[in-house]
Amino acid sequence: MRNKFILVALLSLVLLVTAGCGGGSDLTRESGLSPEAVVQTFFTAAQNDRMKEAALYVSPSSASDTKTVLKYVTGQSRSSIKNANLLSVTKVAQQGNYAATLATLQPEQNSMGIVIKPVGLERIDGEWYIVDYDQAFRDAKYKVLAQLLSGI
Repeated sequence: MRNKFILVALLSLVLLVTAGCGGGSDLTRESGLSPEAVVQTFFTAAQNDRMKEAALYVSPSSASDTKTVLKYVTGQSRSSIKNANLLSVTKVAQQGNYAATLATLQPEQNSMGIVIKPVGLERIDGEWYIVDYDQAFRDAKYKVLAQLLSGI
């Protein structure tokens, strides 16, 4: 009888641990976001060191190097982004499935420095994704986006 109780208790413990650990790996992208909200969501995830979540907001063609996208958008590495503030994101142009936004950042909290970065986005299946800035000018697919970014 005692062995049955121990076996049931162990099995219950294993089930609880398995259930508690299983949910963390299923990241989902928030859908229906505007271009501005995509940039803000990307920044927040990266700032909180959730790079896998941040990568969900990067275009599949740019996703191979999310760190490059982060460094461009913020002007900072992962280690120093924790001290940055994203002050605003403004959509300045949109043509078809491409949009250009301006991200205004304060690289360090309580500093007077401000950095303004153009950020290009691509709409894929109705959802907006950040495109690596250099790729927008390299890849012929992004000709329209390159023109939007050049106009800023």
